[in-house]
Amino acid sequence: VIGYTTKNRKKKNMKIYCLLFLTISTLSFSQNNSESDVFKKIIDEQIGKNTLGIYVQCEKHKTFFDLKEFKEEVGLEVPEKILNEIEANVAKSNDGIWNSELIKELNYNSDLIKSKKCLTKKEVEEIFIKTKKRQAIICISEPIFDNNYENCIVSVVYSTFTHSASGHSYFLKKVYGSWIVIAVYGILMT
Repeated sequence: VIGYTTKNRKKKNMKIYCLLFLTISTLSFSQNNSESDVFKKIIDEQIGKNTLGIYVQCEKHKTFFDLKEFKEEVGLEVPEKILNEIEANVAKSNDGIWNSELIKELNYNSDLIKSKKCLTKKEVEEIFIKTKKRQAIICISEPIFDNNYENCIVSVVYSTFTHSASGHSYFLKKVYGSWIVIAVYGILMT
C-alpha cells in the first residue's frame, strides 16, 4: 500500500508540474504574441496615414506612463483597475530589441517599408549622414499591457533627421481578437 501511494503521489506531482509548465508557456506565448500583434498594428497605423518609406529602428525604449496625465489628456472612462495594472507593469518594463522577423511578416513593398530588417541606432545615423535628407524612422516602445492582455499603451517616436523627432502614445484595446487604437495622446516634438 505504501509503494502504491508513493507512485500515485509522484504521478499527481508530475501532472501538477506539467500543468504549471503549460500554463507558464501559454502565458509567455500570449504575451509575446500580443506584443508582436501590437507592433504590427502600429506599423499598419503608420502605413494607413500614408507614411511612406519607413525604416524601423530595432531598439524598443522603455514606455512612459503617467496615470494622472493620461486621465486628463485622454478623457476616456477606463476602469481604474486597468490603469493601475498598466502603471504597475510600466515599472517592470525594460528597453529591448525588436525582432526583424516581425517586419518580414508584414509583407509590405519597399515603397512603404524601406528595409526588411530593423536598424540599429548606428545604422540610422549612417542613413542620415549618407542621404542628408529627411527620413521616416520609427521607433516603437515596449508595449505595456494590463494583466489580462486586453488593454495596452505603446509610444512611437519618429526621427526625421539627426536630433529632430516627434511622437505620441497610443492606448489600444483588444476587440474580438484584434488590437484597435482607442486614443492617441502625449504628443511630443523636439
